[in-house]
Amino acid sequence: MYNYEKTTFWNIINNELMGEKMKKVAFYTLGCKVNQYETNAMMQKLQQAGYEIVDFEEKADIYIINTCTVTNMADKKSRQMLRRVKEIAPNSILVAVGCYAQVAKEELEKIPEIDLILGINEKNDIVRYIEKSMESKKMA
Repeated sequence: MYNYEKTTFWNIINNELMGEKMKKVAFYTLGCKVNQYETNAMMQKLQQAGYEIVDFEEKADIYIINTCTVTNMADKKSRQMLRRVKEIAPNSILVAVGCYAQVAKEELEKIPEIDLILGINEKNDIVRYIEKSMESKKMA
């Protein structure tokens, strides 16, 4: 049986021993219950990988906006939240996921503040995409 709490504990201890600060991740979810469920799944994956989940209003290294596209208003709210993050935390990594990211990827690519746009299937590998993005930021 998989023990989630022990894995998270050992990731934290290992990060501290290696002198690495835990990266903080904040989520903002728009839309339906499916998005809420998927946000929880992404949170769990990131926690298991040693990331600390913080409230959206706290300072974070990574912000993940789970977008919605049910209505034009949902599209607008998604874009507003994505832009707002970089105003608050310009050096953070900003990730757009969800329905709107899937169907309007080209539109979102025009927003320079967004670092990663992940479609529905790419969300499953969110940890890998984030770590790849962090590596490319270090090299830049």
